[in-house]
Amino acid sequence: MRAAGLEKLRAKSWREVAILCPRKAWLRVLRDALLDEQIPVEVQSESDRQAEQPAYAWLTALLAIMVDPNASYEIVGVLREIFGISDDELARFAQSDGYKFQIERRTTGRGVVANALNLLTRIHETLPHQSVFSAVFEIVRMTQLRERLRSLPREEFGDSVNELDKLLSAAAATEAQQNSLADFAVALRRNFDKIRETEPAEADAVQLITAHKAKGSEWDAVIVPFLAREARLGAAGAYPRVIPAPQPQIAFDYTDVADVKDRLERIQRQEMERLLYVALTRARHTLVLAFDPNFFRGAKGQVHSDTQLKWLQADTNESNAEIIAAVPDKASACTETAARHRETQPEPVTDSLSALQLETGWIDIARQRAASIIQTISPSEFAPEEEVSETLSTEEWIEIEPELRPPRIDNPATRYGVWWHDFAEHMTWHSDAAQKQEVFQRSVERSPDIARSKREWQLLQKQIESSAELGRHLRDADLIRQEMPFFWKLDGPSSPPDESVRKADRTGGECLEGIVDLALFNRKANEVFILDWKTNRIALDKIDNLRQIYRPQIAAYWQAVSSLTTARVGAAIYSTATGQLLIYQADELATEWQRLAREMAATPG
Repeated sequence: MRAAGLEKLRAKSWREVAILCPRKAWLRVLRDALLDEQIPVEVQSESDRQAEQPAYAWLTALLAIMVDPNASYEIVGVLREIFGISDDELARFAQSDGYKFQIERRTTGRGVVANALNLLTRIHETLPHQSVFSAVFEIVRMTQLRERLRSLPREEFGDSVNELDKLLSAAAATEAQQNSLADFAVALRRNFDKIRETEPAEADAVQLITAHKAKGSEWDAVIVPFLAREARLGAAGAYPRVIPAPQPQIAFDYTDVADVKDRLERIQRQEMERLLYVALTRARHTLVLAFDPNFFRGAKGQVHSDTQLKWLQADTNESNAEIIAAVPDKASACTETAARHRETQPEPVTDSLSALQLETGWIDIARQRAASIIQTISPSEFAPEEEVSETLSTEEWIEIEPELRPPRIDNPATRYGVWWHDFAEHMTWHSDAAQKQEVFQRSVERSPDIARSKREWQLLQKQIESSAELGRHLRDADLIRQEMPFFWKLDGPSSPPDESVRKADRTGGECLEGIVDLALFNRKANEVFILDWKTNRIALDKIDNLRQIYRPQIAAYWQAVSSLTTARVGAAIYSTATGQLLIYQADELATEWQRLAREMAATPG
């Protein structure tokens, strides 16, 4: 190969040279030999199954235990394979009690096993409040899965980080199809033994790949090595095994196959012949056969019957022997092929981009198109996540804003905020008091602070039962939406309440995206009342601080809903700690939105 070079192999680059083997066990030997000769090489088929790729196997295992937190067997596997905890440590922790391996509740004690279990438990606790993609992303982040994959030798496992990114994309697709995290975990497990697809070459290197995975692919030059080396499809003594059609049966030992031995060998031979056919038909310009019978003949000069040479019927005195013998034994250049390679065809550009009429390449086109990609702004970005106060600790002040981002700070304030939003989302607001109380009783057991939850629920009940404000809006509403998402293009068609706000709209291609905690629609009066829960712990005499801090966020909600519905919109925040409903006036929200619009317009994209 090195003496012939690319020109005589009739290949544009090394990545257009492939060595195809019937067995993946041969690949590593070939890789080592090529590297010794300083020929660049990339192994494509050392891991045929999805499960043999660490990114796929590890993420599947993590999802499996998140869906079933009492799956002790799988949890032990995660601790061993991903966290690298020794069997000795696991045995000392378990003390013959396998049920200790669970992540449904916190594990007492200290040590490497307990710490890992508690980390997994914390992850599991946050998942019910996240979307599928956010949940998978957080699992990857908190377990440092990406960093662990980077530590694996690339020459043996390939680009595991790239494989992980593909799985994250699959998680996003699962979410778009409205499937759950459990559905995604099941899908990964079902495809555990699926053959991985051949990936395009990442480097300019010779491609080492099995004939099985080469189906559907082509290269300029293909080399088929070890024609005379024994290459059985499967282990002869592997039981139980399925004997294929016409009447499939299961063989549990050799006695079960004695009567059908010839048929079984014929089926195996036919399968290997099909793989050889695939290998011989993958070359565009050059096919190289490593004719090596002298290396593998037995003491009597015979070649093993389970070889590619025999399947090709090219051994001595066989039907294709003369044809193979007549094949040239030296590679030669082809002027026509070389000329074709010199013709650099530009990468095709889709019709939607053809109007650009650029003489530059597709990368430049992509950069230009990227400038028109919509930028998303979340209203929660306008409000701080914490407020430093002389009387309040940071932990007391932090209030979870769940919209479009998962909770990442594991502290009591965050967990309580998550619980309250979840409880309010499942509340049946149109039901009677008894039914509301029943919903609360089902939810309160999951609260990280049960006493606080009961106290604040009593405060909310007073608001609901009152004849003013929240109680009135609930009674007048003929449509109620909890956790209502919105997506509003700032420079798109809008109908804001007045012309001054319309003039403040931007034209830079940004979108406002968020989630309104509670939206109460009075369609007869063409009114909408939007409410945002605030679980900050704050004294009653500091309530005006809360109102001021969250005014920008509520102004963004108000503007978006006003523009999308053309209704009169009222907006408020509810402080769960004080039981106070803080209502904003339309004029102050309009003024605040104008200020935000000017700030955004002055900020480069």
